Amino acid sequence: MVLAVLAIAVGAMWLNTYIHSETFKHEIEARAGQSLGGTVQVQTVDFNIFEGVKLQGLVTQIDPSRVGGQGALLVKVENVNCTYAWKELFHRQLKLTGVTLDKPQIILTKKATPPATPATSESPVEINTAEISAPGTGATGTSTTSPGANHTGTAAVSTVKPASMPFQFVLDQAKINDGAVSVQDESGATTISLQGVNTEANTAAYYEGKDVTGTLSVTDLILPSGLKAKNFSSSFAYRTGSLEAKPFEASAFDGRVTGGYLLGTSGPSILDLSGKGFDLAQIMSALNSSLKLSGALDLQSKWRGIETGDFKGEGDAQVANGKLEGVKILEDLSSILRVKELNAPVITKAQTHFVVENRQTKFTGLQVESPIFKLTGDGIVNFDGGLDATLVLVLSRDTIGKMPKEIAASFVQQQDGSGSIAFHVTGTTSNPKTDLATRLLMQNTQLQNVITKQLDKFFHKKAPAQSPEQETPLPQNPTPANPAPGQ
Repeated sequence: MVLAVLAIAVGAMWLNTYIHSETFKHEIEARAGQSLGGTVQVQTVDFNIFEGVKLQGLVTQIDPSRVGGQGALLVKVENVNCTYAWKELFHRQLKLTGVTLDKPQIILTKKATPPATPATSESPVEINTAEISAPGTGATGTSTTSPGANHTGTAAVSTVKPASMPFQFVLDQAKINDGAVSVQDESGATTISLQGVNTEANTAAYYEGKDVTGTLSVTDLILPSGLKAKNFSSSFAYRTGSLEAKPFEASAFDGRVTGGYLLGTSGPSILDLSGKGFDLAQIMSALNSSLKLSGALDLQSKWRGIETGDFKGEGDAQVANGKLEGVKILEDLSSILRVKELNAPVITKAQTHFVVENRQTKFTGLQVESPIFKLTGDGIVNFDGGLDATLVLVLSRDTIGKMPKEIAASFVQQQDGSGSIAFHVTGTTSNPKTDLATRLLMQNTQLQNVITKQLDKFFHKKAPAQSPEQETPLPQNPTPANPAPGQ
C-alpha cells in the first residue's frame, strides 16, 4: 500500500509538472489544430488529480477547405475538461479518455472563400494516437511536435517523425454543456441559431468501427423565416458516413413536433416530420404575413435532401376551428357576389395534400369547409410567389338565397339547394387575380339574354329625323381635287 501510494504521488507530481509545461501546451495546440484543420490557441492548462486536465480559453479558426470553401468556422470554448486513466500514471503516461466542452460557441459564416493553398506540396501527417507509446519503449509516433522543439503555438505540420510522447488521447466519452451554434450570411446576419446545446456521446466503440451513440438537446432553435422551436431532444447514432437521429421531438407555436432524420452513405437524407396543434396565428405573426389566419394546424410530411437546398417533400396538412382574414381571393369573392360573410369566414375544417419539388408546391384535394361555403380544387404555388389554381366554390342554400337573383342564376344548382361555380386563380400570392366576374357573365343565361336584348335595341334603334335646316346635301358625283391618272 505504501509503495502504491508512493507511485501515485510520484506519478501525480510528474504529471503536474509535465502538464504545466509549455511543451504540453504546444502539443495540445498542435494536435488539435492538425485534427481540426486550423490554428488552435489555448489560454491556460491546469491539472487536478481528481478531475483531470482542464484547458481554458480554447479558440480555433477552421480552415475554409474543411467546410467546402463556402465559409469560415470560428469555435470558442470557455473550458475543456479532459478525464484521464489514473492507472496509466504508474507508467508515467497521460492517457486522456473523455472530453467535456463548457459553453462552446460555434459560428459558421457563409462566404465564397476559396480553399486555402498549402504552404508546401507535402501531404499533412495524419495523427494516429494508437501508435503513441510510453517513453523507453523505442516506438515512434506521428505527433506533429517533439518535446525539444521550438514551438510557436500553431498547428504547423512536420513531415519528420519525432520521438514518441508520454501522451495518449483515446476518446471514450464526449460531452457538451450549454453550447451555442449560429450560421451567418455574408452580411453577418444570423440565419440559424441554436442556444442551450447539450449532448453526451459514447465514443468508445468508434475505434472498433461500431456506432457512436448519444443524446442531444437544444433549448432554443431559430430557423429562417422567423420559425422557432423549443426544447428539442433526440437520440442519435453515428457510424462511418451516416447519421441517424430518431426519434426527436420539440415544441413550436403551442404544438408538438416529432419525427426522425437519417443521412445515409448513398442518396439524399430522409426527414420524417410531423406536427400537431400548431397555432396558425403565431405562425403568421412569425412570418410577418398580412394574412390573419387562426386555427389549429396538423402536419404529416416526409422530406429528402433537406440540407442541400434542393429538397423534395410530400405530405398532408389539416386545419380545424379557424378563421380567415385578409385573404384577397375571399375579399374579391365577397365583393363580386355581394356576400359579406365571405370577407372573413369561420373555417370548421380544411385539408390538402401537397408535393414540394422543383421550387414549387403543388396542392391537390384541397377542401375548405365553412358554415356558408365549401371550397375545393388543385393548384401550384411557386417559390417566387407565382400562383395558378383551379377552384370550385359551393355556396349554401341560405347564402344563395341572399344573393341578387341575377348573380345566383350563374351558379349550378344542386339538389340540396346549394350552388357551385368553378373559377381560375392566377397572379401571385400577394396579388392573386380571378376570372370569376367573367365566368358569372358566361354562365348566367338570364343575364346574357338581358344584355343581348339591350345590345339589340341599341344597334337597331332608328335614328331621329333631321330638320331641313340641319340637312346637308351630298354631291352627286364627287370628283377628287387631284384625280389619279385614268380616273
